[in-house]
Amino acid sequence: MGKTIKEFVTYWGPSINDWGDIEKRFVIERDEDQLKRGADGGRKMEKISLNDIFKDGVVTGVDMVNGYMPLVLYANDDLIIEVANCDREQGGWHRNLGADEWAFQYQGSRTLNSETGPITINEGEMTVIPRGVAHQNVGHGPNIELTIYARKPLKRLCPLDAEQARQRMKIENGKPVMPPVTLDDDPE
Repeated sequence: MGKTIKEFVTYWGPSINDWGDIEKRFVIERDEDQLKRGADGGRKMEKISLNDIFKDGVVTGVDMVNGYMPLVLYANDDLIIEVANCDREQGGWHRNLGADEWAFQYQGSRTLNSETGPITINEGEMTVIPRGVAHQNVGHGPNIELTIYARKPLKRLCPLDAEQARQRMKIENGKPVMPPVTLDDDPE
């Protein structure tokens, strides 16, 4: 038997709506050696290197005729996660009627022209393109962008103010400093 450590167990995400009266988060004591040894069977974690996939000349989603299509990384009935490099103005506009699009800029930057106005996202920034909003990607040179398509509408729960967001994450004495966030809350 090795060192005993804490294992934090959650159901459906570690922070949304799981600190309330119905406890969906709990802690158990585990043998660290047993956890590190691993188990037979089950799903294994795998590593995908976007930096290896997107070498010079791998450009996606520009005209959808020449080059490459966006690459689907993972999917299920509710989500599709894809990656692309649209390094210049996309040849047309896109309107997704079946999903919200969560767009994350992993490398570089791009502008999303849309009928609600343009927004530029730089490395490490993100936005949500609501279903039904026409938009066009304009890449500013080589970049890597991740997009998650969600069938159910996405609601922003994170405050736009960085300090308020940090307060939302703060824990003292094992409990959040601020009340739990629910889908009914206004993030501001």
